[in-house]
Amino acid sequence: MRKIYPLLGLAALLSGACSNDENTQDPPAAPSYKIESRQLSRIPFYHPQNPERRTPEVQVSSEVQKLEFFGWSEENDKRFTLQLPEQTAGYDRVMLEYTMGGWNEGPADYDNTTMLFVTGKSDGERYEIVRAFTPFGGSFDGSWTRTYYIDVTEFLPLLSGETEFSLYYGGFDATAKRAHTVQIKLNYYAGERDKEVILVQKLYDSSRDSNTGYRSWAYGLPEHEIEAEERLGLRTVTLPEEVKSLMMRVAISGHGHDQGVFLDRTNYRTHNAAEFDENYYTLLLDGTPQREKGHIFYSNKETYPQAGTYIYDRANWGPGLPLNTHYWEIELKNGHRGELTIDLDLERFLSAETAPNGEATAKYIVEVILFGYDK
Repeated sequence: MRKIYPLLGLAALLSGACSNDENTQDPPAAPSYKIESRQLSRIPFYHPQNPERRTPEVQVSSEVQKLEFFGWSEENDKRFTLQLPEQTAGYDRVMLEYTMGGWNEGPADYDNTTMLFVTGKSDGERYEIVRAFTPFGGSFDGSWTRTYYIDVTEFLPLLSGETEFSLYYGGFDATAKRAHTVQIKLNYYAGERDKEVILVQKLYDSSRDSNTGYRSWAYGLPEHEIEAEERLGLRTVTLPEEVKSLMMRVAISGHGHDQGVFLDRTNYRTHNAAEFDENYYTLLLDGTPQREKGHIFYSNKETYPQAGTYIYDRANWGPGLPLNTHYWEIELKNGHRGELTIDLDLERFLSAETAPNGEATAKYIVEVILFGYDK
């Protein structure tokens, strides 16, 4: 199931990714494969303007939600309900406005993980629709806000009628005077869709099956192997006859300050894995490694000034920003139908820590969702 490759050269797969010549190796030769994928050049979020210039036909807003520690398990997440359009027919795009702000005197101090989930009505499954990270807020006052625009059209089958959302916040910095806040607004645009989403299937979810207590999977602990079946192991998907194309949404962010060793990197010094170390993942489809790798890294050189260490590049995220989400198109060659196997393999790593729930332990928060289209 897992085939190890050495680290790729640090060619940026995403805009703004940066390289370190000291820690660079050439990629392996591309293997032959019978099913193809490619990472889409889709921008994961927009600021300061909404890229959709049309006037939305419907807008639905939440109340301002104060972010404070609700608890580690998903049963403790803060829940709220929005009344969305009863029918999704006639809308060709949904843009989500995600506005960060401050409570009372301003935002709280630290860059913590925020996860927004939408609950499916047919299966009761919770799907992560946005992951974002609060800024170092100590230098901002109570008037500070920042709005991002995220295209969530693929979630349209879940965004109708009375719909439950839930929030996770992984920080303890909220007080009566200062706390981070979030408010969401869903904008529905009228038009005919080119193709319909007819399959929404979760492949991986570290939030639901965490082995660290932090909604994540420990990385590099042999007794808690991240590539184990119950974590990033092989998944088998049964494709309905009507599914003609696939899109995979990969939400992965690195955390922790582990001083372990990347086993297949020569002359490499670990820079606090997994938060400050870039990584690559290999996608295997029907057992075949794909040519293109997923690059878990984000350059913060243009991130807006804050009170803390915002400037340092991180494993797919930056303080005060939404996640650098990856989107993959999977081509079903020669009318591929029936079962499809999907596997996602990280580089080999040996942690310097011994406990999966240690604060320094390298860990990844992962959610991967597969969307099937009728064209």
